[in-house]
Amino acid sequence: PMGVGLGQASSMRAGAQCGLIGSDKRGHRVSVQLRRRRPPLRSPRLQGWAPSAKGAKDVETSTSKSPGSAGFTSKLKRLPLLSLAGWGAAVGPLLDEIHARAGVLIYNTGRGGVTWTELVDAPNMGDPPLSVTIFQSSVWVPLLLAAFYAVDGSLYLLFCDGDGDGGPGERREKEQLSEVLVRLGALGILLQISAMLYENYVPYSKIRPVLGGLTLANWAFFDKRLKEPLLRDRLNAFKSLGLAVFAGVAAPLIETVLIDPLKLWMYPRPDVFGASGFPSWVPFCYAFYHPFLFSLARYLQGRKDGDDDDDGGGSREAVASM
Repeated sequence: PMGVGLGQASSMRAGAQCGLIGSDKRGHRVSVQLRRRRPPLRSPRLQGWAPSAKGAKDVETSTSKSPGSAGFTSKLKRLPLLSLAGWGAAVGPLLDEIHARAGVLIYNTGRGGVTWTELVDAPNMGDPPLSVTIFQSSVWVPLLLAAFYAVDGSLYLLFCDGDGDGGPGERREKEQLSEVLVRLGALGILLQISAMLYENYVPYSKIRPVLGGLTLANWAFFDKRLKEPLLRDRLNAFKSLGLAVFAGVAAPLIETVLIDPLKLWMYPRPDVFGASGFPSWVPFCYAFYHPFLFSLARYLQGRKDGDDDDDGGGSREAVASM
């Protein structure tokens, strides 16, 4: 009996270590095995870590922002405003000179205008010599065109480009400088055509349809998104045309506001808004700018994104592969 008691005691101790020992209603012994839970693995780096108040606030702020507002804010930060303004101040006056030399507009030399003229022989003997404008501009032209390039190019990148928010159908290819220069050359040719029509006293009623057709052809030829299969790309192309039309109407109206009080320049042969107005075909010339200007904005944004991605420390992929 003592041996049996010791055996029962040892078995009870073993049962207490691995489970519970009891009996059912009939007196049979029942053993319930219990599994010991393994403690969760904790990384040594995370052990004892707790977010600071500043970190918790940053997490809360980042999660509280909507994806739309975060995407728009990211687009604002990516805008190449300074580069667009620099191109406007440097290239803009050269393009403006096409109309200035043709006498489409005359700058006021008393308000910052600069004029260089030369006398040439008259075509008929005995007639007085003719004054020919070699160069005409104003100190205000670089500043105004810098603002025009920066604002118009930024509006395109924000609302008409459809790039940068990670959605489907985005145009991922980068704009090339050669494409920008081709559009710049086309812009110069179109402005020269309008200046020649003006110099030869073609009626404005005939100039308007000619320049209107050239505006549509310029947009349709250079906006590659019209050939894309996705509807989103084609809609963005038509939004670009809408922005060009809006700028073509708004820019001359802003000119009328500046012409009368500031007297910086004038149009000698206006037919809209009286003596302080402008020729009715001028809006088409502003619309000419936009295929070039939109291509320039995409190119400069691609350059800026490339500079931001490569800060001189190399890429993460290259470091990970080493």
